[in-house]
Amino acid sequence: MKKIALFFIIYQFSFLGLHSQIKTLTFTLEECIEYAKRNSTSAKIAKSEYQSRKYFYQAFKSQLYPQISFSGSLPGLERAINAVTQPDGSVLYLQQSQLSSTANLQLSQQIPFTGGRFSLSSGISRIDIFGTNNVFFWRSTPVQLSFWQPLFQINELQWNIEIQELQILNSDRQYVEAMEEISINTTQKFFNLYLAQMNVENAKFNVAVNDTLYQLSLGRYSVGKIAENDLLQSELGLINVQNQLENYLLEYEKAKEELKIAIGLDDVVEFKILPPLEIPQFKVEPELAIEQAKKNRSDLINFKIEEIYAEKTIAKAKSDNSFQANISASFGLNQSATAVPDAFKNLLDQERFNISLEIPLFQWGKAEADIESAKSAKEKTINSIELRKKQFELEVKYQALNFSQYQKQVAISAKADTIATRRFEVARKRYLIGKIDMNTYFIAQNEKDSTLRSYIQTLKNFWVAFYQLRRSTLYDFVNNKPLILEK
Repeated sequence: MKKIALFFIIYQFSFLGLHSQIKTLTFTLEECIEYAKRNSTSAKIAKSEYQSRKYFYQAFKSQLYPQISFSGSLPGLERAINAVTQPDGSVLYLQQSQLSSTANLQLSQQIPFTGGRFSLSSGISRIDIFGTNNVFFWRSTPVQLSFWQPLFQINELQWNIEIQELQILNSDRQYVEAMEEISINTTQKFFNLYLAQMNVENAKFNVAVNDTLYQLSLGRYSVGKIAENDLLQSELGLINVQNQLENYLLEYEKAKEELKIAIGLDDVVEFKILPPLEIPQFKVEPELAIEQAKKNRSDLINFKIEEIYAEKTIAKAKSDNSFQANISASFGLNQSATAVPDAFKNLLDQERFNISLEIPLFQWGKAEADIESAKSAKEKTINSIELRKKQFELEVKYQALNFSQYQKQVAISAKADTIATRRFEVARKRYLIGKIDMNTYFIAQNEKDSTLRSYIQTLKNFWVAFYQLRRSTLYDFVNNKPLILEK
């Protein structure tokens, strides 16, 4: 018995020690949102996507700067019948075994405005020829300047620069939009928990009140003041609210876990929430909301990118099906010798110049079909963008109007909740003194419960609409500034 008592004491102290280690946090809605923006999985995903876009742009921009590269080949063996030019100019096909290796250092620069490329290189190579008389040669190219330029072709680099500049401009907007999505989701989870919490508190109150009334009904029934039907109705009312309490407790635990997951809160951390019962009072003009949405949202830049892609497709279709040419030229110095130092003496000029042409002569109407297909695709893109722009403006307009409507509904719902609560108190007291029947009491109780849930739902609708309006416009209407500046 003493061992059991000792174990119980140790257990109690252990439990109290563990309980004291668990943090209890208190969150307002705004604090909950800020915590989610820092710690939630969604925030981490948004930040990773943002960094990915930034690094992709940096990688693209680095291609526009001079590039230094080294290339080489390890000794490679080749055994084959090759064409060998003889001293008299004739050609003989002879069996040869060759071992070759190369090393080359190159500095290259793309030309964005023309789509061409310059390069400056230096290299050395060696070839060993095996046979009756084994021989080898070193060949040096200390310096070589090369130029390559496509003519009458689409400048892919220039198109890509324009697109990438718009996409990196959009990355900030997309990041802020992702953060506002977190605000919306957190607000929904926050008020789901608040509604569940109030349902539990209200159900506990109903259980206590209905239990008192049931005990009162038992006394009245025992002295014959009420019929058995009234007693059963009172008992049924108690059972119903007890069942509701069990359901609401489960919903509360679920809502609590969902909010924890949404904001990235550790499982061992306990917390409670403080709902924002006061709402900000400001007027939102739909015209201002649309203006800010057009100025700040990523959608408008995405529309521009789609138009550029459509124009690029037309330009490429025209280029691919018409006259094309490439100019390549190089100038350098080179020499060959059996010793490395000699390969850098008495250097000789090395020049190359080449123009390659490609002229489509007959394609069975392919050129016209490609161009018309690209034009039709562009027309489809333009029409689709126009439709989405109208839908975009309509969405923003009615989100502004819905927000204003919810502002009014919060005050109305709060008043209805106050009236229903007062009416229930009057009904409860009148039932206690026998002035009303059980049905009237339960009607008042149900209306109290219904208006409470309606008020919390309206409060939730308002705050969700508040953050949806921020998401739709990327504009802070409280402080009158764009949200893009926050990052």
